Amino acid sequence: MRKSTLAGSWYPGEKNTLSQLIEDLLIQSDPPDIQGNIFGLIAPHAGIQFSGRAAACAYRLLQGRDIKCVILIGPSHYQGFRGLAVSGADAYETPLGRMRVDQKSAGTLAALPLFQGPCDADLPEHSLEMHVPFLQTVLPDCDLLPLVAGHVSADDCMSVARELKGIMNDRTIVAVSSDFTHYGERFGYVPFQDNIRENLHALDSTSIDCILKKDPGAFAKHVAETGTTICGSIPIELFLNMLPRESHGALVDYY
Repeated sequence: MRKSTLAGSWYPGEKNTLSQLIEDLLIQSDPPDIQGNIFGLIAPHAGIQFSGRAAACAYRLLQGRDIKCVILIGPSHYQGFRGLAVSGADAYETPLGRMRVDQKSAGTLAALPLFQGPCDADLPEHSLEMHVPFLQTVLPDCDLLPLVAGHVSADDCMSVARELKGIMNDRTIVAVSSDFTHYGERFGYVPFQDNIRENLHALDSTSIDCILKKDPGAFAKHVAETGTTICGSIPIELFLNMLPRESHGALVDYY
């Protein structure tokens, strides 16, 4: 059992309070009308008071859909390793209850060379946990496949994407966990000091444009050239390599 490390700090630790907060965020969200099936989404993982509105806007799109497994990919904030780490947990627990881990898919991936990261990499990882209460609310009967991304080269990205697509079916989606630019001396990233809000918006807009164009090469080049501190850049690059050719992207919220 992977027990919560964030309940009571990053989000409410009492069941009814947390449930009501997420329901309110979902009701208040106003995502665009998305036609057709959803292959996946990108949503943030900061404290719920900061990024909960954006996460709710993404996850509201999943309500009522016939989805049985969510592949949740988050960046590693605490350990360095090559490839991806498959969770060793049987279930994730939050104040809302337990969410099963898809053991069959986890076992399949854990046997592959690029999925040999430490199986405990997810235990302290907020990049995964912050998504679970939203998933428990909008997809209460769904299984979870939690993956932590370490260092993945461009060539490895394509291989990993191929392996992940191999375990998917039409009732599986991908959820990518990523905050966007971390600006300030605390993060060692001060590329500009004037018109900060406008410049951050321009920087993020270029990142978003690469994503909406489904161009992993352009996205990786933009991150490398600007040094933009998108913590989930590797999960995003993996996701872009997975997208079907006929898919279309949409920005559902930004603030």
